[in-house]
Amino acid sequence: MNIQKNINIKICGITTSKSIKIAANNNIKSLGFASNNLFGPNTCDDNSIRKLIKECKEYKIESVLLSQYKSCEELIKQIDYTKPKTISCSYYFKKKDLRILKNLFKRLRIGIAVNAKKFDLKYFEKISNLINVFYYDLNIYTKNQIHTFSIDDCKKQILLLKKFKKPIFIGGGINSENVSNIVNAVSPNGIDISRSLKDKKNNLCENRLNKLLKILPHAA
Repeated sequence: MNIQKNINIKICGITTSKSIKIAANNNIKSLGFASNNLFGPNTCDDNSIRKLIKECKEYKIESVLLSQYKSCEELIKQIDYTKPKTISCSYYFKKKDLRILKNLFKRLRIGIAVNAKKFDLKYFEKISNLINVFYYDLNIYTKNQIHTFSIDDCKKQILLLKKFKKPIFIGGGINSENVSNIVNAVSPNGIDISRSLKDKKNNLCENRLNKLLKILPHAA
């Protein structure tokens, strides 16, 4: 399957082995696993995440763990147990804590989860040399609802992130109908997509994935 060279795909909210196999068969190189310490759908406990990440390694797929632990010690335990290739920190750790993660896990890639209400440019400047990627989410999750911002609402923030010269993935309510508009608006390095590719059993739907893969090369 030919995917546009400059637009990568990360599929998040993976909860089943079947989804990993479908992703591998379609040459998807990055899958996300949401810890159940987060609000929102499609979360897993650490035991499930550990097993799914182990399967990703068999297919040479990057595993991304999204977590919201507010203690560096708790996060270290979770990383050590689940063994992701990349961590997406939903909580903004201090620079010294990120250094600890780098020193303990030499090959770990560190990502920062960003959204419209959680945007601190001064913080990003302080820690930019310690992180590898930004994950910008157009969705904001609370206990009982999901609020989705438009790409126009968030465009200014996303363009500000580009000055750090780190890969930027855009997620949150992305589907085959709006992906072209989002890519054209901010030219991200990748898209982070989840619910629009799932079936009723929360598995990846191959037909929906194929539709997206056909659209994406023409999105920019």
